[in-house]
Amino acid sequence: MSFQVSILKILAGQPEGRASLAVLKHYLAVFYTSGPDWTARMKRLAERAPDLNIFGQGLVAREPGQWIITEKGRAFLALLEQTGLPTSQERALEGTGEKPLASKLPALAPGRQGHSASRRHRRRNCLRTRDGRST
Repeated sequence: MSFQVSILKILAGQPEGRASLAVLKHYLAVFYTSGPDWTARMKRLAERAPDLNIFGQGLVAREPGQWIITEKGRAFLALLEQTGLPTSQERALEGTGEKPLASKLPALAPGRQGHSASRRHRRRNCLRTRDGRST
């Protein structure tokens, strides 16, 4: 889920923690094409939270035209970036039974997983004409 960690990082660096989807896409494109450093860092951070779901866990809120990092999202990101927090590979080597960071966050309510994706898909299809172009 390094992509979701990247979104948290980008939103945390924006004024008021808000950004449009176009701004997010722009930053993601810049970061992921600027070399292996960003990708490697995001993968290391993502190992600490393998079950991350930024929307389902309330870390990012969506409003019309923009995404916003919540206070919970900022706190999670700060905790994730603490240097003393081991990755899943380091925990396996140490033999500790500690659960990954994302397991400390509330789980999605049953029956809600994938809900927004299907709604988004239906909405996108309604906006398309028969020849496949957007209106």
